[in-house]
Amino acid sequence: MSNIFKLNQVVSKNKYNKGIAATQRFDVVDLGKPGPDDWFKLYTFDQQGLDNFQPCMISRVKDPEGKLNPYLIGGSEDFKAACAEKLPRIQDVHLAYGITTHKRLFIWPVVYLEDLNEGIGWHISACEIANAAFTRWTQIRSDKPNSRYIHLDLDDQDQVPKEKVFETPPIDYETAVNKAFKNRYIGSEDHPVFKNAGSVLETNFQKKTMKGIIKS
Repeated sequence: MSNIFKLNQVVSKNKYNKGIAATQRFDVVDLGKPGPDDWFKLYTFDQQGLDNFQPCMISRVKDPEGKLNPYLIGGSEDFKAACAEKLPRIQDVHLAYGITTHKRLFIWPVVYLEDLNEGIGWHISACEIANAAFTRWTQIRSDKPNSRYIHLDLDDQDQVPKEKVFETPPIDYETAVNKAFKNRYIGSEDHPVFKNAGSVLETNFQKKTMKGIIKS
């Protein structure tokens, strides 16, 4: 599979292209947070915590069956701004790269927060759990009554074999992101998702507010 996009189209100043030759083939990279029964860790590159993965923009778009699929948005800053205005369910996320104890690779879009003291419980708890997973085998479960995630830590960390694949990714970050998103990349106005989103029109209410006729 040839890569559809380059990392520099969605982030800048990346230093993520690190990988090792692997005897096991890693053809699939899952997209989404690990399952409730998965023990997982996140890979560390050059930064601390989620700063390893610079923020990217995604849009969650419904397919004909009503399932939300994340699309990665790239291109110029002007195009990203147009997508933010036009497309539904836009989020800035860290595309965290990790592995489970069963050697399942994944890309987990963790919502970007400038301040961990601000945000909803789901997003704050996800960031805290993700940061713990850089050094510890970790599990994440939903706590719907309290609108947050539960953080579980593996008591006996040494029960997981010390294998190189758990410390160094078997495929580089850019390729992993491409495998996870497959063809779900929006990089120009010609993309069907962008073209089918409609146009944003200014309402009379907005015009009157701008002129000071109506106080916002």
